Amino acid sequence: MKFDNQDTVYGIHSLKLVMAVVVVIFIIVMLLTSVSESVERAIGINQNWLIALVIFAYLLFFGFFLWQGAAYVSYNDEGSKLVIRTFKLRPWGSKKISMEIPHAELYKYEISAKWPKKELHIYVKKGNQIMKYPPVSIVSLTTKQYSDLVASLDKLTR
Repeated sequence: MKFDNQDTVYGIHSLKLVMAVVVVIFIIVMLLTSVSESVERAIGINQNWLIALVIFAYLLFFGFFLWQGAAYVSYNDEGSKLVIRTFKLRPWGSKKISMEIPHAELYKYEISAKWPKKELHIYVKKGNQIMKYPPVSIVSLTTKQYSDLVASLDKLTR
C-alpha cells in the first residue's frame, strides 16, 4: 500500500497563505479608510488594538500547526521494505527523515496520541537489539490514511 498526505499539506499551506493575505488586506483597510472609526464607535476598540488582535489571532493560528507538529508523510509498504519519508511543516529548520526498514526487521509499532500531537513510533529488531526510530508525526493524515496505516502495520508486525 502506498499513500502520502500531499493534498493535506497543500491545503494547510494554502490556508496559511490565504489567512496571511486576509490579515494584510484587513490592516490596509483599517489604515487607509475610515472603517476603523466606525468599528471603534461600535465596539469601543481603537484601530491599533484591533490590528494587534488580528495579528495575534493569525500568529495563534499559524503557531497551532507548529505546536501540533503537522508533517508531510509518505508511506509505502510494497516490496521487501517499509519506506516512510517525512518532514515537519515548519517555516525553517525542518529535517527530512527517510526510513527504509526491511519487513523482517520490523518488530512493533506504537501510536501515541496526546492532544494536539499524534506520533508513530517504530521499533526494529536487529540481532538481539531492539532499536527505536525517531517519531513520525501522523496528525495530518486523513482518517482513511490513518486506518490504512494501522491496518498495514498490524499486518506487517504479526
